[in-house]
This record gives sequence, structure tokens and C-alpha cells, in this order.
Amino acid sequence: MQARISQLDLLRGIAILGIPFMNMVGFSMPMAAYLNPKAYLAEGPLNDYMFIFLHLFADQKFMGLFALLFGAGIILLAEKRKYLKKSAAKIHYSRNFWLLVVGMLHAIYIWEGDILTVYALIAMVLYVFRRLRGGWLITLGIMVLIGSVLSSNYTGVVLSGLSGEARYIVSEIFSPDAAQIQRDIAAYSGGFWELVNHRLVAGNSDADFAASLMMLLFSLSLILKVSAMMLLGMGLYKTGVLSGEATQETYKRLAVTAIPIGLILTSVGLIGNYSHGWDINYYFLYGDVFNLVGATFTSIGYIGLVCLWYQTDKHQWMKNKIQQVGRMAFTNYLVQSVICVFIFYGFGLGLYGELTRIEVASVCIALVLFQLAYSDLWLKVFSMGPLEWFWRTLTYLRIQPIFKEKLLYSAGTEA
Repeated sequence: MQARISQLDLLRGIAILGIPFMNMVGFSMPMAAYLNPKAYLAEGPLNDYMFIFLHLFADQKFMGLFALLFGAGIILLAEKRKYLKKSAAKIHYSRNFWLLVVGMLHAIYIWEGDILTVYALIAMVLYVFRRLRGGWLITLGIMVLIGSVLSSNYTGVVLSGLSGEARYIVSEIFSPDAAQIQRDIAAYSGGFWELVNHRLVAGNSDADFAASLMMLLFSLSLILKVSAMMLLGMGLYKTGVLSGEATQETYKRLAVTAIPIGLILTSVGLIGNYSHGWDINYYFLYGDVFNLVGATFTSIGYIGLVCLWYQTDKHQWMKNKIQQVGRMAFTNYLVQSVICVFIFYGFGLGLYGELTRIEVASVCIALVLFQLAYSDLWLKVFSMGPLEWFWRTLTYLRIQPIFKEKLLYSAGTEA
């Protein structure tokens, strides 16, 4: 059985290198700026142009692509364990339990925007669907995506009923006032333990509860979206699209149909939000829904585009570099967080709230080049990334080989 599918490594590498172009906004300035270009430094150079470009081509697109691949990984691991005549369930749940632990530590001590906890919990649930045919998995994914859309819309309904303190609390995530911005900047410009305490302290007033209900619905929409993408990834793997068995014509159809549909839907959402002056009620009722669906199409279209590129003989050196990043996806995701914390938070360089979107994008490009370089250098000596090794060791409760010569000795003994 094929040990690795290099096409998946290429897709995974592109997803990992694309994710910081959105995440870094959340690291570098108040989180409202991620959703709303008018929330912070609205008059900065090229602010709206950068927001529009990244919203069209990056926001939810690379996260969605990574979720698709994570779903495919559920099936791939099950197939490998079956081939070896070993238990798949035990390793699956052990693997995701440790991912959950790492994700929680990441969320508390490094960045509250962590997605690993969500991936781990959803993967534990979706494992029961692994035996469904590809078509059924895709259908189920579409149904869950519809649930995500409805949840997003109902978030706006609940928001429209909030007033007073509850509405003020919610406004901090989309359109904060000067006082809210200053509190946010102060929290991220201070010491490490002050920031951890800031994340862990939760309010208990009635207003906090009402605002939390609205945020719960917003979070539910995200959870359902990730679930839908994982189910679609499981289905696309079983139908051959992500396993490398689809035809070039299939990938071409995905690229030329899904990407335009996704960009059109996302553009409609942008036009609506700008025409309504980035009103918080409009955004949560309708404005976010277009990108929610549009990003799904774009992520799938990216699969077609990347797989077409993979099948050509061009730029092989570049594809090799990106595949190395994909092979170290877990390490690279967490390294991105550590580097961003060092650059932006008060116990590092303290640049939080200081950079415009165009300057943040420049930092992203530097980070991408750095990860391309060190991933390639690391895998010249080692068989996997350091955190992949740590995760795998925890999963199997046995020290795993990491040097390439040792891997040759143990090849074929584990999945």
C-alpha cells in the first residue's frame, strides 16, 4: 500500500502556508479587524484593498481546504490500519485525544483562535461515518453546511434582540469602540500570565449570558462548517478526488466551475456588507452567509487547481518544497502561532496593534519563506516534523523512529 500520497502533501502544504494570511490579522490587531475592515486602522494604506483580496482568496478558503484534507485523513488512516489488519478505532481516538489536549494548551497559553480542538472533537464524532460511500458522505456534508448557514443566520436574529450591555459586549467582536480597543491592546501588550488570565476570566452577569448565547450560535455555525468540510473531504477521498485517482478532466472541471462560483458568492457578500456600511446586524443576518458558502466552493476549486498543477512537470522544485511543508503541517501550524506571539504580544516584540494590513501581509510572506526553508532542511535528516513525532509517540504510547535510517528499518510496521 502507498505509504504517502504526495498530492495530499502538496495540498496540505498550500493550506498551511495560506492560513497565516488570515490568522495573522487576529494575532496582530483586535479580532474584530478579522471580520470588519472598518473596525481598526480603517484609514491605513491599502486597508480595504488588502481586506477584499484576502477575503476573496484566503478567508475560510485555506481553513476549509485544511479541513477537507483532515477529513480525508480519517479515511486514509482507517484504510492503512485495515491493510495492516490492525485496529483503526483505537489509534483514531488516541490520535485525536492527544490532538485535543495540544489544542487546548494552544488555545489557553498561545492563541485563542486555535482550531485543533475543534478538529479533534469533530473527528471523534465523524469517525462513525467512515464506512459510508463517497456520495453519501458528500450529501451529508452538504446537509451539515446548510445547518451552518441556518445557524449563522439565526445568530443575526438573536443579535437583533440584544440591547444595552449585552449588545455592547457583542460589539467588541465586530465594531468595538475606542475604550474596547484600548482594553484589547492593553491585554495583549502586557505580560504572559496577565494575558492567560484575561482569556480564562469569564463574566457571569445576565448581559454576559445573553451575549454568550449569541456567540454560542456563532461558534455553532463554525463547528458545523468545519464538520461539513471534513465530511466533504471524506467523500472526495472515497470518490478518488483526494486520493489521486481522479482524471485530469475532473480536476479541470472542479477548478473552472467551483472557483468562479465561490468568488461570485463571496463578492456578493462583500458588496452587501460595504453597501450597508459594515452594519453588525446585516453582517450576522446575511453578510457572512455568502462567504460561508462561497468559501466552500473556492476551497474545493483549489483542490482542482492544485491537482492540475501537481500533474504537470513544471515547477517541480517548488512543489517539492511545498510538499515538505505539508509533511510537517502540525509542526508548522503551531510554529506559526509561536512566531506570531513573539512578534506581536507584549512579552515579545510588542507590535500588537501597530501594523497595517499591508505590513502584516509582508510579515506573512516572510513567514512563508521561512517555513519553506526550514521544513526542507529538517526533512533532509528526519522522517517527520518534531511535533508530528511527539504526536505519533503519544498516539502509539511508544517512542517512534524519527531519523531516516531508523525509519527504513521499521517501515511497514505501523500506519
